[in-house]
Amino acid sequence: MINLKTVLLVPLCLLAAGCVATQQDMLQMQSQMDDLNNSLATMQKNQAELAVKMEELSKNLNASSESMKDISGQMDKLSARLDDMDNSMNRRVNAIGQTIKKQQEDVETALLPAKIYNDAYNAYLNNNFDGAATGFKTYLSKFPAGDMAESAYFYLGESLYLKERWPDAALAYATVLEKYPKSPRVPAARLKYAMALLKLPEDKKAEALKYLHSVVKDFPASQEAKTAKDFITRLSAPAKPAAKTEAKPAPAKAKTPAKKG
Repeated sequence: MINLKTVLLVPLCLLAAGCVATQQDMLQMQSQMDDLNNSLATMQKNQAELAVKMEELSKNLNASSESMKDISGQMDKLSARLDDMDNSMNRRVNAIGQTIKKQQEDVETALLPAKIYNDAYNAYLNNNFDGAATGFKTYLSKFPAGDMAESAYFYLGESLYLKERWPDAALAYATVLEKYPKSPRVPAARLKYAMALLKLPEDKKAEALKYLHSVVKDFPASQEAKTAKDFITRLSAPAKPAAKTEAKPAPAKAKTPAKKG
């Protein structure tokens, strides 16, 4: 037979054990809740601090953005100034280049006549009379009023004379006499003009003598006057009569011996 007391004690013990276990669980849960609340409070504090830092960072970023805008504006202005300086420099360089080019052209223009003349004169000195004549003609065609035109006409005449082109040589000497009547080359030009006339196929002796006499008269102390006198003497000498051929006596005829009768 089961004892009633025993039966009643068993549930009471189980209930008491359950109550003890529930109280421990509650204490553990309360502790966990406290820890959670502490963690949440810490997180809220950190979040607040983070919000303050974010606000400061935002302010700094805004300030940096404004600063960057200022820097960007300054860079734009600097870039514009650099573009202006570059354009100005390019204009100055181009202007300097044009000036240098013009100066070079001016120098070449100034040197070109001397080069053409010197090349022709060197050809003359080296007995290249065809090349010399071509060079002097080129100079005179390009620079008819050049500083060396007088010399170019005279040495053109010399080159043509030495090539035995008498009419062209006479024309060159005549040009010197016509264009430069006060030239120191007048005595030589008159003499060579007369000499060229004497080489022509037509009779120009009278005109040649006229110029030879003018050299002697106007420039008596010159070497050309001495040469002109020699020509005058030769041209004025009377022509030698043709030598007469003496008649030779006819040879005597041989006597025919008489026949003996």
